[in-house]
Amino acid sequence: AAKSSSWNDHQMTDDLPESLVRDSDGPDGGNYPMRRRMESMLRDAQISITKSISDLDGGAAFREDGWIREGGGGGRSRVLSNGKVWEKAGVNLSVVYGTMPPEALRAATERGAVRARDMKPGEKVPFFACGLSCVMHPRNPHCPTMHFNYRYFETDDGIWWFGGGTDITP
Repeated sequence: AAKSSSWNDHQMTDDLPESLVRDSDGPDGGNYPMRRRMESMLRDAQISITKSISDLDGGAAFREDGWIREGGGGGRSRVLSNGKVWEKAGVNLSVVYGTMPPEALRAATERGAVRARDMKPGEKVPFFACGLSCVMHPRNPHCPTMHFNYRYFETDDGIWWFGGGTDITP
């Protein structure tokens, strides 16, 4: 039986590769160019956003941790703590390979519902996902907490979509 992955099956590293997209995905496998472009765009956004947050805070700096997963993917987590403006802020990039049940695919997209209709019970759908998430907790108790996440999601047969959203919590 194949080893199932879990939320913590990663290794911390100080030496992340330039890209966390598997080389074996491309250039002809899946939507490799889109996977690489999305990862690059989100990494640039992570750098820009953390610079802006740090500049606005004027006191604390972000600490970066890198991690990789045995089956491919990984991420860069950036966290600022005990700043002048922000009690804590985190901006995280993730590149993930995994599997999901047909019910999840069916719920995610209409195109996925068509594919999931013919799947057998217990069958899993391989997927790739790349996303950027952010949570910012200000020191001022009268200011709201802000959260966003944006992602690109693709199944092994080329069904893809973008997802995410933003919220501000009082």
